[in-house]
Amino acid sequence: MFLSSFYIQLFQVAGGVYIGSLLCYLCAKQRWAGWGVTLGLLIHTLSQLGRCWRYDFFTLEGVFHAGHFLPWCLAALIVLLWHRQQLQTHALSALIPLVAIMIIVLNFPPECHLPKPFTPTWSAHLFFIFEDLAHACFILSGWLAFQFLRGRITTAAFNTYAVWGFVFYSMAQLSGCVWTYVGWGGLFHWGTRHIHSAAVWCCYCSYLHTPFLKGFNNRKKGYFAIVASTMAIVLFYGLPLLPKNVKKHHPQQNEQLQKQPNNTTSNHQEGK
Repeated sequence: MFLSSFYIQLFQVAGGVYIGSLLCYLCAKQRWAGWGVTLGLLIHTLSQLGRCWRYDFFTLEGVFHAGHFLPWCLAALIVLLWHRQQLQTHALSALIPLVAIMIIVLNFPPECHLPKPFTPTWSAHLFFIFEDLAHACFILSGWLAFQFLRGRITTAAFNTYAVWGFVFYSMAQLSGCVWTYVGWGGLFHWGTRHIHSAAVWCCYCSYLHTPFLKGFNNRKKGYFAIVASTMAIVLFYGLPLLPKNVKKHHPQQNEQLQKQPNNTTSNHQEGK
């Protein structure tokens, strides 16, 4: 029971360290910001490990929830890019979307981003892992594209993360097919979230084909990457905010339903 509350405290501490790292970056303390986000990632990792034991026994249920694992993936990409000693300053600038994502996900209820029926199988865990990795790559790609268009980056580094995001997203869709087969008995479920996933996949698939378009230079690809990243974020985070559909009948249908006799009451009276 100790770990059930301790991992939450570690997650909050990691969020505080990320915010402190962002402040260091804004104050031009690049080295402090880099080691700060590295420390935050370490604390965040301990929080994730604590989630595995929050029921006093080992389980992966909820460990890869987007509210906790997506910020971890984004922080890991920032740390990896910073320690590669390439685009250090611009990699640390991604602390801005990282802190924004941390604030956003903390405002969502735990049941968001959990399609039903949930089957705790390897396909379900792989789906969440690859989906979160893909969204982290999409976010970083859009942010680096924004930096490229501002002239802060001279190379189109955003394209690499868009490609890797598409790869991870494709792997998520494949594992999702297995999960859908286990849950619904088919390879695809015509739900809102599944349609949104297909839209994001098609969007980035078209992005990968832009090199075949004549005159589609890196600046145009940068704008495309920003639009695609925004689309992925809006569909992923905006969907849980939509109110649940309430079945409403047409007024004429309501009158017909009221005029219909109650079969149970009629049968009961006939029995008398």
